[in-house]
Amino acid sequence: MSDLPAAGGSAVGRAITIGAATVLIATQTIAACVAGGWAIGGFLGLGEIFTYAFEIAGFALGVWLVVKFVRTALKHNPAR
Repeated sequence: MSDLPAAGGSAVGRAITIGAATVLIATQTIAACVAGGWAIGGFLGLGEIFTYAFEIAGFALGVWLVVKFVRTALKHNPAR
């Protein structure tokens, strides 16, 4: 038998990969959603309060998308 690890890698390596991907995806997704809210509020000229409301809605959407990503990534993780 060979001393090489399995093709899938170790469980620790997969966990690190999922964690790193989550940080990257979360940062980009939440920033894009908040920026989208800022752009919509500014484009429509609705004032500060409504622009903040769009930004908060964008933040909530971004967090929801990241949670959905993490759940899917963990569900398809071969170590589980």
